Amino acid sequence: MDYISLIYSVLAAILAFGYYKIYKWWSSGRDENPNFFKPSTTIGKIKDWIIIISLAITSIVFLFKSF
Repeated sequence: MDYISLIYSVLAAILAFGYYKIYKWWSSGRDENPNFFKPSTTIGKIKDWIIIISLAITSIVFLFKSF
């Protein structure tokens, strides 16, 4: 078992979860504030979901690599 890859897998999973929680916190504050420009927040949402999904996939890849 490759423990370095396992550590990277756990770290990527923690980062994905943390980024998701921060995204949800930011999203709830954004909906209450009318000063946000809607098209830029839509692009920001897509960018944030790409980052979250990429971190989750990276975590799975490193998990399989550790075996």
